[in-house]
Amino acid sequence: MGTGLSPRCPMLCGGLLCSSSALLQAFAATVLRLIAASLALLALCGELSANEILRGEYLARAADCVGCHTSNPSRLFAGGYRVPTPFGDVYSTNITPDHDTGIGRYSEDEFVRAVREGVRRDGTNLYPAMPYDSFARMSREEVLAIRTYLLAQTPIIQPRPRNTLPFPFNQRWALGLWKLANYRPGSFTLDRSRSEAWNRGAYLVDVLGHCGACHTPRNVTFGEDDDHKLAGGAAGIWQAFNITGDKTAGIGGWSDDELFRFLKTGAAAGKAYASGPMAETVMNSLQHLSDDDIRAIVAYLRDVPPRSGAEQQPRFSWSGTITASAAEPSNVAQASTNMAGHLYGSLCSGCHGFDGSGSPDSSYVTLTHNSTLGAATPENVVMAILTGVKAGDVAGRKSMAAFADWLDDGQVASLANYVTARFGNPELSVTAADVHQMRAGSTTEQTIILLAAQALVIIGAGLSLGLLLLIAVRLRLVPRLSYFTSAHRDTP
Repeated sequence: MGTGLSPRCPMLCGGLLCSSSALLQAFAATVLRLIAASLALLALCGELSANEILRGEYLARAADCVGCHTSNPSRLFAGGYRVPTPFGDVYSTNITPDHDTGIGRYSEDEFVRAVREGVRRDGTNLYPAMPYDSFARMSREEVLAIRTYLLAQTPIIQPRPRNTLPFPFNQRWALGLWKLANYRPGSFTLDRSRSEAWNRGAYLVDVLGHCGACHTPRNVTFGEDDDHKLAGGAAGIWQAFNITGDKTAGIGGWSDDELFRFLKTGAAAGKAYASGPMAETVMNSLQHLSDDDIRAIVAYLRDVPPRSGAEQQPRFSWSGTITASAAEPSNVAQASTNMAGHLYGSLCSGCHGFDGSGSPDSSYVTLTHNSTLGAATPENVVMAILTGVKAGDVAGRKSMAAFADWLDDGQVASLANYVTARFGNPELSVTAADVHQMRAGSTTEQTIILLAAQALVIIGAGLSLGLLLLIAVRLRLVPRLSYFTSAHRDTP
């Protein structure tokens, strides 16, 4: 019985099926190639993003972002770190990706403006405790790399504490005047006459590492005094020493290897041991830099013009030749000698030794040939006793406990005078009143600066107001006088 199909139909259908199968295979192959290409592109983007995050992390380390933007080590970058200034305390901001208390809502342009120009997202000026006067010469690409790294961190909700600044320093509009006097935007320019290492060191010291923020004294407008670059400044109460090439006041008597070791580990035997903010900088920043970058910093510092200071001999040269059997130096009152000796024996000798020699493995520092005890001013000795030293176990160096809650002002003064007399500069002397002021967050010099600045501002505001009133009065009187004179001439 016939089927009604042409004898060719099976062949035609088979051909169509084969053709369709080939097309499906070709389509599937194309789709697979597109998927493979997409996956490869995603992997490349992920790799580029990962590289950008790593680059941003290194730059953030070099800029010590974590040091100033972390008050609690378990909440990195959440802000709240207290930055003491001569005018009061400024608290750092949250720079985690949190949208409400952090930088989560900052666009690229807004973030770059904040870092390089010191302007918040809402358009108000940041206090120069944020060293945007140094960061101004960072490239946009590097700032955005830091942003990429920060946005990859865990968001943390933590509002910033209120700054404690007296009037008129709590008026942010006045920061515009400070910027006019001290802020210089621009870009970092290579010095073609210098080596690559020197230029890299210049960038790390002057821009990214903002060393001058602490190590350069301030001028009358409280900007960095470029005429005394790196000749010594302050970080709150702590004194940031002279790091110019001067052989007495600076680091001219250091070898390159000693300077390298100090920057990398915070310790250079026979010269200095980092304490205070410098120890934290080593812990949070410098130890993480490459050896080449540390050597670049050394190369640049070697070329900084030497500036003399108040030191009569190098800070590290004091050897502690005065022994316990010798007559008491003038800076240790006889009445407090027994107390000071007991305090040293019970609190300090276990780590530093009765002779101040430290531990054999250098995990506990020697007190002789120590720049802190041989300085021309006692602030760092007192602050080390009060707040301790955060060494972070860098290169095996142990941290030092804080004794602020254990000792009263008189005991701290006696202990400070004792250790400087025994192991450092015996000409140093500190009183209980000095310690009390440092404990409160200021020094006599800073108090005088604050009062003088307030007086100048008040006087300047008064003179400006008087001048404006005088101008206003004259502007009102001139038309009246003109009218009176005109009316008088028209009178018959």
